[in-house]
Amino acid sequence: MSVLITQLIQLFLVMAIGYIAFKMKIFTHTVCRHLSTFVLEITMPIMIIDAVLSLDNSQKPGSSTIITLFIASILFYIVMPIIAFFVVKILAKTINIKKYREGLYMLMMVFGNVGFMGFPILKAACGSNGELAVFYAAILNIFFNIAFFTYGIMIVGYGTEIQGKISWKKFISPGMISSFVGIALYAFGIHYPASGKGNMFTDILEGLFGTIGDLTPPLAMILVGATLASVAVREVFNEWRIYVFVFVRQIILPLLLFPIFRIFIKDSLLSTVLFIEFLMPIANSAVIIANEYDLDSRFASKAIFISTLASIVAIPLMLYLTSLMPI
Repeated sequence: MSVLITQLIQLFLVMAIGYIAFKMKIFTHTVCRHLSTFVLEITMPIMIIDAVLSLDNSQKPGSSTIITLFIASILFYIVMPIIAFFVVKILAKTINIKKYREGLYMLMMVFGNVGFMGFPILKAACGSNGELAVFYAAILNIFFNIAFFTYGIMIVGYGTEIQGKISWKKFISPGMISSFVGIALYAFGIHYPASGKGNMFTDILEGLFGTIGDLTPPLAMILVGATLASVAVREVFNEWRIYVFVFVRQIILPLLLFPIFRIFIKDSLLSTVLFIEFLMPIANSAVIIANEYDLDSRFASKAIFISTLASIVAIPLMLYLTSLMPI
């Protein structure tokens, strides 16, 4: 556990470098936008494929583990919307959430930054099991996209007259494609040759994919830091309801639901992966979808900023507290 938390702290320090770089004007909005595209469309998909190819036969999970992951992923995106609905309704009455924001709150409750932050944090935090953790996360990412572009689009306008329209084209992305490719590679047992048993082509391919894929964790966290630096801080901290929401989402719910992860998922790595993904801050996609449907994207941006900032403390804290639970 101490190694995992150390790795997380290192990643958050990398995030701080991104913050400083933006403040020093080394990064600009244009640079961040292009670099973000580079990570999402090139380095992250390659990291996913490289992670699966790097699994040798001793590391490959059994079919029962994969089936458990599929079932857990499906259940998560069935159960969490129900939990989000009731939690947001309770918060609406207790802290007076505006009706037109309820759908956005529900969306932000369910969907975390499981890709852009989740992949690099898992790869770094799980050490020698990093590749396997990324493979698990890639499968979870498929269900994230399916849920986001169906339930997410339908729920975001709750409390308003806006009705989101499902676009099947949005399911197709480099990350989604690489996740399916990863599953296919696993299914057909394709992986890098054992050390010293490959040829020049496989050695070059392994080195290339490994080098490019390894760029993802530092670049992703640098970009998160730069994004935080691009927000006018004085405009962020004037919405106290976000503090309550983030506290419930990133402290209360994880503590309440952690026993379920441990009791029903016996594979310790799989349980850790799912729980760490659950701890991720609000997904950046919330701003994109809010913009698309002319909702309160400014409010969504504030919530993402505070949620991401809070995760610097919340993720290590939750991992430490749950490690003390006798389950």
